[in-house]
Amino acid sequence: MNAMILLCDMNSFFASVHQSMQPELRGKPVVVAGNPEKRKGIVVAASYEAKAYGVYTTMRYRDAWKCCPKAIFVQPEHTLYRQYSEVIMRFLSRIAPCEVASVDEAYLDITEIIKRGHSPKEVASYIQRKLESELRIPCSIGAGPNKLIAKMCADVKKPRGFVEMGQRQFQAYFWPQPVNRLHGCGKSTAEKLKQKGIHTIGQLAARPLEDLQQWFGKKGEYLYKAAWGAYVSPVNPERKKGEKSIGSSRTFAVDTMERSLIEQTAREFSHKLAEKVQRQHKRAATVSVEVKFDYRQAVSRSITLEVPTDRADDIYRIAMHTYELHFSDRPIRLFGIRLSNLTAQVYEQLKFSF
Repeated sequence: MNAMILLCDMNSFFASVHQSMQPELRGKPVVVAGNPEKRKGIVVAASYEAKAYGVYTTMRYRDAWKCCPKAIFVQPEHTLYRQYSEVIMRFLSRIAPCEVASVDEAYLDITEIIKRGHSPKEVASYIQRKLESELRIPCSIGAGPNKLIAKMCADVKKPRGFVEMGQRQFQAYFWPQPVNRLHGCGKSTAEKLKQKGIHTIGQLAARPLEDLQQWFGKKGEYLYKAAWGAYVSPVNPERKKGEKSIGSSRTFAVDTMERSLIEQTAREFSHKLAEKVQRQHKRAATVSVEVKFDYRQAVSRSITLEVPTDRADDIYRIAMHTYELHFSDRPIRLFGIRLSNLTAQVYEQLKFSF
């Protein structure tokens, strides 16, 4: 019997946590952003009611307000999100072997449950009902014979969706779609593929493995297998995912406020770091900017997103916003960007009676 994997993805997790804690927010457009009192910051999460108006993650506060003047803006509470996450992951781990992928995502290997006569849809419905009734957290679930297919199925129908595909169904559905829809194919990789005349996942699958290995090295083998829906890695509850942060910094010859230099440096670092996390098949939830004034101790400020990113454009936009908000009024000697929150963390407990 083939393996059966679920990917459980909490929908609009940060916003959903606020709606769970505050019943008066339920069914309303909620936007989680930097500082609602000062009306500054970047959107780190939005409820589906807000997304319907065009609000999206990394949008500036004022632009989100223009899209949805009736939105309720709340300040991020990361300790609370971690508490909810720990409860959810503990619940999921009681059902089947569970690998935490991020603060709001987890893979479950339900192969043994299926052998006992239950269907993936039954297991998924049970999980969704319990999360809704106990925590008021909506969840989309994808199911497939491997983690890749499960992950991509979970993105097909949101919120509260369930999609199951086998390998042939995966090929029929995803091969006509743009290559950047393939999990693990970031923007820079997609651009390189387009330069080679590869625009869809099906076109990627049709290329010889040797071509992809020549162009991308070891990642070429991943792209080939992923395009066929054949990339397999086990669900491992004990998996250690390596370094917890990566960054780049540069010390300037003199203190500077030169806008073009800061922008050029930020763009260079953003692309460099995006390519690195893409090679590692990771995404970053937290983007930090670090500066030094003269030769003093470094100072940093960060923004944490609900949906982790591996896109250079997102990293650049967040980094420049953070710089403008906190550091642009003084000359700096050092500028750096750091990506963190790349791996699952151990969270404080919050008790609910599942």
